[in-house]
Amino acid sequence: MKKKHLCLLIFLFVSAHILFGQKKKVNYEAEISAHVSSKSTLPFWMVANKYGIVPEENNGLLQYRIYTKVDTNKQLNFDFGSSVVASQGDKTELFVNELYGNLQWRFINTYIGIKNREVRYDGLSVINGDLLFSNNARSYPEIRIESKDFISLRGLENIISLKGSFANGVMLDKRYVNNANVHHKNLFVKFGEYKGFSLIVGMDHYVQWGGKSPIWGNMGGFDAFVDAVCVQSGQVLIDKDGNSSNTESLNKGGNHLVQNSFQLNYSHSKISINTYLRNITEDNSGDFMHLPDVRDWNFGLFVKLKKCKIVSSFMYEHFYSKHQDDEIIRPWHKDEPVIGYDNYFNNSVYRSGWTSYGRTIGNPLFTPKNKENGITLGVYNNAIKAHHFGVTGSIAGFNYKLKTTFSKNYGRAFLTNDGVGNNPENYYREYTITPPNKQQSYSLELEMTKIKKIPFEVVMGLTYDNGEHLKDNNFGAFISISKKGIF
Repeated sequence: MKKKHLCLLIFLFVSAHILFGQKKKVNYEAEISAHVSSKSTLPFWMVANKYGIVPEENNGLLQYRIYTKVDTNKQLNFDFGSSVVASQGDKTELFVNELYGNLQWRFINTYIGIKNREVRYDGLSVINGDLLFSNNARSYPEIRIESKDFISLRGLENIISLKGSFANGVMLDKRYVNNANVHHKNLFVKFGEYKGFSLIVGMDHYVQWGGKSPIWGNMGGFDAFVDAVCVQSGQVLIDKDGNSSNTESLNKGGNHLVQNSFQLNYSHSKISINTYLRNITEDNSGDFMHLPDVRDWNFGLFVKLKKCKIVSSFMYEHFYSKHQDDEIIRPWHKDEPVIGYDNYFNNSVYRSGWTSYGRTIGNPLFTPKNKENGITLGVYNNAIKAHHFGVTGSIAGFNYKLKTTFSKNYGRAFLTNDGVGNNPENYYREYTITPPNKQQSYSLELEMTKIKKIPFEVVMGLTYDNGEHLKDNNFGAFISISKKGIF
């Protein structure tokens, strides 16, 4: 603990030196909050999409953030930022939540460090518009090069433009495979705009690679990085006793996750509308070549009314992930009798799966397993059907945000045999939770806006969970007091 405190003090000193050394305005944000509930754990919407910093039990929380932007000229700019979180729940925690620097040169950004992603869709989305990387878990340090915005192709201005990124980071939490790397790249193509309409098609690709496995030892190296980036077959794994596994060599090197995205936008002086379709794949069964066979989709609709205060924006999302992509059944095959059943966010080698500090990195409705010896071993609930509604606006001196989520949770999908034969027709799909657990989660936030004598912002909220999946009849309340300004 002393070492952590020393590192924190060094971090604060260096951050202050960098930031205050610039003759520029330095922004600060300070917030103190308290969260309580009627059960032993907080309701879903009190912890989901909070960057993984809110403990799951009753707690008090303190956040402090400083950041600035340094403009040197029209083409070269710098961003610096840092934030610290302290919480008191079942245990006391103190950690650096953000620490980053960003160099902007023309239309290129180069990030180094830990930085939370911006809130999209007015904070009404379950997934913040991203199935694979919501704001549900703590971020990891990475180096990322990305285009600042869409870049038009020469000669095709306002017709076709491109946007992309390339990154690599390392996961620092306690995991089954320690210090696993994460490679991420994406590419989006924008068609339009025509009379306010535009179409965006793209793909995100994440892969966990390298790290140190308790069974297979050191799994890193340049070859492993190339396999991850180029989506190539991995190496045969050999443990210290000489036992081997062809899990990586038969499939791809590392734990791959892909998100296909299709988004149609409309923008007007009074209204803007965003609709999107997204799906997940963890092997070739859900890529662009197999999209006609995909049954697991996330659909979203976001409407922003630019001149309406009572209802300023509305969100609807639908989630379906029961199918887990098409399966190929071949009982006679020694190594791969079944292909498919992607078992989203889980992996047999990287057994902590797509989680960070005990929280699901992507869709928060995918429920992580309880920790074993301090280590999260993936998720136990990734086959779901869900509907989500969100609305925000301003009324009677309050900004409000209302969210309601209804889900059926089936656990995980698996194949079973009818006992009659060993042909593909003798296998059928079952789920680990039968019948499914139904769940309802509600959240109402109120922000005071017209108390001029109070020099800070006050946000209050009520949350409620009802159902078999989480704590039944769980009421929660929170209050947050924050102050923003410039040094």
